[in-house]
Amino acid sequence: MFRTTLRAAVRRSLNDVRHIRPVPPDRARGEVALLYERVERDFGVLAPPVALLSPASECAAATWTALRESLLVPGSTERTDREAVAVSVSRDNACPYCVDVHGATLGSLGGTAGGGDGLRLLAAAADDPVRHAELGAVALTFQHINRLVNVFLPDSPLPAFAPRAVRGVLLRATGGVIAAPPGPALAPDTSLALLPERARHAPVPEDLGWAAGAPRVLRALAGVTAALDAVGERALSDTTRVLVHGHLREHGSGPAGIDRSWLEEAVLGLSPHERPLGRLALLTARASFQVGDDVVAACREAGADDATLVRTVSWAAMAAARHTTGRMFDGFHEPLHPPSPTDTERNET
Repeated sequence: MFRTTLRAAVRRSLNDVRHIRPVPPDRARGEVALLYERVERDFGVLAPPVALLSPASECAAATWTALRESLLVPGSTERTDREAVAVSVSRDNACPYCVDVHGATLGSLGGTAGGGDGLRLLAAAADDPVRHAELGAVALTFQHINRLVNVFLPDSPLPAFAPRAVRGVLLRATGGVIAAPPGPALAPDTSLALLPERARHAPVPEDLGWAAGAPRVLRALAGVTAALDAVGERALSDTTRVLVHGHLREHGSGPAGIDRSWLEEAVLGLSPHERPLGRLALLTARASFQVGDDVVAACREAGADDATLVRTVSWAAMAAARHTTGRMFDGFHEPLHPPSPTDTERNET
């Protein structure tokens, strides 16, 4: 009974998404309907950080693939360890929404809801390539998701009207549903079928070399990053994407301060027409919590629709996630080999 009620409440919470309008579940068709069904089945609820991206369904599919294959599919690491990494990364990125959700999930799994040891677990896995890859994939995924959530979702997964006295109870109950969705353990790789064919067969980028110890994980991340690279090419000019990458290399992905004074100088190399989306991409990458109505309104005035906003934020979030995770794992790169085909693909051939 509670699971049904929670699913309905989470679906309604899509009305709280900022700046864009996700596809309502009762109006979802085709690829979006299939994605919604799989997310709700495997995650327990229709995860808002995935569903909010539905105006550009390829972004939603890529984010879901990263989340499912890194966090939910069983591997050499315990789910508690993976959730602890999710909580620690989310706290470092000042994403209270994800801290609440995954802290509650971690508590339901028997871990410490604060998840304070997540990054320690990641560091301790450096001598074990498989654990290192699996936990690193969670870190990359949440570097990406935290930025999406900070741009598009409120600070809490609970409605503002929920009384303070029951908020803890509601969070724990939500965490219990996410920690133990009904059905058998999830089979690996099934979400990759949601990605474009070109992304599924994309070469592995060198910056993901730290994941080579777990070919299944590497395969999923290669597909996800290829899909999001493609949406970046669709939404942003070459000049804008080059600027963002260069800015990350020079300044890193951390916030530049409490204001946005750095931003105007950073976009001077762009044409006036490119600057609105350039600002959105740079803020998403470095200070996602500073994306405000004014930034989005300027993008709208330049002609951006919901799909363009989603693609811009999704690409920039993953660009920053790859940069941050790559620096975290600098010096830890296994020799790269093409990931092996999945059992499904073997059977098809």
